[in-house]
Amino acid sequence: MLPLSSKKFCAYLLADLSWTALMGYGVYAKMDWSLLMAMVVTKGFVQVGYILGQAALDKYVRVAKIAASLEAKD
Repeated sequence: MLPLSSKKFCAYLLADLSWTALMGYGVYAKMDWSLLMAMVVTKGFVQVGYILGQAALDKYVRVAKIAASLEAKD
């Protein structure tokens, strides 16, 4: 499966690009330091949430595949 065929990945990619563009504009416009730090922290939370969600989903799928293969052997 291609990464761009996943709706979750496309949504994450759009969010990541949006936050990056906002931070780039903030640096260009010389925004307040605290606002830029809030943007960096928010972007970090989004990235960590996506990665942890994908890890949990991968673990669930792996366990389901193992259970299905064990049932098929019986």
